[in-house]
Amino acid sequence: MNSLFRRAFLTKAMVSAAAIAAATMIGGAFSPAEAQAALPKVRVGVMASGTVKWELLTMAARGIDKANGFELVISDYATGDAADIAIAGNNVEVVAKDFIAVSAQRASGLDFTWVPHSATVGGVIVKKDSGIKTVADLSGKTVFVSPSALDKSYLLLRAWTQAKLGKDITAVAKDVKFGASPLANAALAKGDAQAIMNLWNWNARLLADPAYTQLIGTEDILKDIDPTLNRKLPMVGWVFHESYAKANATTINNFLKASVATKKVLLAEDAAWPPLRDAMMTGITGTPAELDAMFIALRDQYRRGIVTSYTADDQKAAATAFAVLAKIGGEDLVGKSPTLSPGTFYTGFTF
Repeated sequence: MNSLFRRAFLTKAMVSAAAIAAATMIGGAFSPAEAQAALPKVRVGVMASGTVKWELLTMAARGIDKANGFELVISDYATGDAADIAIAGNNVEVVAKDFIAVSAQRASGLDFTWVPHSATVGGVIVKKDSGIKTVADLSGKTVFVSPSALDKSYLLLRAWTQAKLGKDITAVAKDVKFGASPLANAALAKGDAQAIMNLWNWNARLLADPAYTQLIGTEDILKDIDPTLNRKLPMVGWVFHESYAKANATTINNFLKASVATKKVLLAEDAAWPPLRDAMMTGITGTPAELDAMFIALRDQYRRGIVTSYTADDQKAAATAFAVLAKIGGEDLVGKSPTLSPGTFYTGFTF
C-alpha cells in the first residue's frame, strides 16, 4: 500500500510513548491551573502553519468557545503526521483530516468519525497569455500537480477528462509532474509547466496576480461529473474518536456548534480577518500592494471553501464523490474498502 496512505492516520497499536515524544509538538501545553477550570477543554491538534488554524484563532479570540460551554486548547504540531499521532494517543480530542482517510481507518477497525470543516476548492491555473482556453488545450503541455498523484482535485480532473474528453489527463498532457507546492508555482512562473493544480492557498497566491487565471475549478469539475455534486463538497473535517463523542456528546456538539458560529463570523465580517493577517501571510513576501492583494485573495478563497451545511443530502453527495475518487485512486487512496465505511460521517450533529 502506498506510504502516503499509510501515513494518513497511525493506528493505536503503532503509538508509543516514544512516538508521542517524537511528534514535534510546538505548543498547546496547559497549566495545572487551567486543568482546574470549570469548563471542559477540547484540545484540537493542528499544523502550526496550516489554514485550519485560522478558524480556531478566531473562535478563541471572539470567545466563541466559552460562549458555547467549553474551553478551546489549540495544540500546534509541526506536521499533520504529528497531529495524527497525538489523537491516536489521546493527547488531543480533535484533528482535521479528509473523510476518505477516516473511511479507510474505519475499514481497518478504528473508530474515528468526521464532521465537515471545509469544502474542496481549487482548480487548474494557467497564465492568461498562454493561449490555453480549455482543458483540451492542455494537449501536449506539461501539468504540475501538488502534492501528489493522490491529490483529490487531480483525481477529480482525471475523472472529468475521461468523461468529457474520452481520455485521461495523463494521456492528454505531454507530462504530469508531482511535487511540493512552492515547486509547482515556480514551475508555472518559469514556464517549466503550462498548468498547475495546487493546494488552494497556493493557487490563491497566483490568483492574486492578474497574470494568472483559473482554467477550470473543482466546483465545475464536480457538477460536470455528476449533477448531484452541484454543491460544495466537504473534504477536510473535524475528526474525533466515536467513543469520545459517545462519552462526551454535549462537549463535542458544543465544539461543533462553535465551529459553525465561527464560520458565520468569517463569512460575514471583514473585520474578523485583519487579526489573522500575520498567520495568513507567514513566509509571503512582496511589495505592500502585492501583500494586500495576497491577503484579500487568501481571504476570498478561504471563504469559498467554508461549509454552510451538513445534511443527509451533503452526506449523500460526499459518498458519490467517494465512489468517483475510489475508482481512480484505488486502494492507495481509500484503503481496504472501495465503498464509504459506515460511521464515517458523525450523525450526532447536523447544520
